Amino acid sequence: MSEKVTIAKHDLICDLCSRRIPKGSRCRIIRDDFMPGIVYFEHLRCPPPSATVEENIQPKSPVIHHNNMPVMMPA
Repeated sequence: MSEKVTIAKHDLICDLCSRRIPKGSRCRIIRDDFMPGIVYFEHLRCPPPSATVEENIQPKSPVIHHNNMPVMMPA
């Protein structure tokens, strides 16, 4: 495997984090010496995951038993 730091000539996808590498930014290109058709692109430092929260999450309704007897689960 040979590594080289280069400037992206077009938009690429990072093979580590699956995020976009924008055109003109520095990235790492990794080539397999024995199979030159296999090429990997990576950020020099992958960006951290975003701290977004999914909206409209509906919690599951609790199970309410109307009798006060304990419930035995079959083994």
